[in-house]
Amino acid sequence: MKFSYSLLKKLAPKIPDKKTFIETFNSRAFESVNSGGDAVEISIPANRYSDAASHWGIAKLAAA
Repeated sequence: MKFSYSLLKKLAPKIPDKKTFIETFNSRAFESVNSGGDAVEISIPANRYSDAASHWGIAKLAAA
């Protein structure tokens, strides 16, 4: 799924810069890549879809 990094940053201001954000998510059970521009492509595993399938869910995970 594609997520807007600027919207994630608005929802959770503690999120680090985009490169660090992607590296952190890759170290936790998510696969993420820079899709260019403002978008971040994040592959969400089936067992995490219920809590991480929205901008708000990803922002909460990133801020934790």
